[in-house]
Amino acid sequence: MSPTTAPPSAPKARRVRIYTRLSHPLRKRLLSYCAAAGRSERAVIEDAVERYLANPGKDASAEGPIDRLAQAIDDAERLRKRQHRDIELLSEAFGRFLRLWMIVHESVFTQPATPEGAEATAKQRVAGETLYKRLAAIVADQFRRGHRFADDLPNVDDERPERVDKT
Repeated sequence: MSPTTAPPSAPKARRVRIYTRLSHPLRKRLLSYCAAAGRSERAVIEDAVERYLANPGKDASAEGPIDRLAQAIDDAERLRKRQHRDIELLSEAFGRFLRLWMIVHESVFTQPATPEGAEATAKQRVAGETLYKRLAAIVADQFRRGHRFADDLPNVDDERPERVDKT
């Protein structure tokens, strides 16, 4: 080898220089991390960008696509269970209301014997329709604001006791 020729070297990794601005507190954290880990800022930033691009829009702590899929399945199962519970609550409440309504308003299903009775029944129906429209407006307003019937029930998420029908 002559003194004027350099030994052949491995091909140099091509890199592109980018510039970014970091907040002062973040820069201090980066410098502290690099010093503690014994790594260059370039290496730490390059690894962070690589991990971010591997899972765009996801939390950096997510392990991978299988973990995200499992989490999505768990979330969907919790939602399904809550919806099933809410339907059961509403069904039970509706059944009890219907039973009470039938007992109280039995006269609605019979024809009045006198014209006065027919007039009273007609007035009762008009008053009931007016009351119903007011109730429907209140329910719609509460629903739009996010209120749900299940939220009004005490101890609804407690463990379910053995069913005993007392009605």
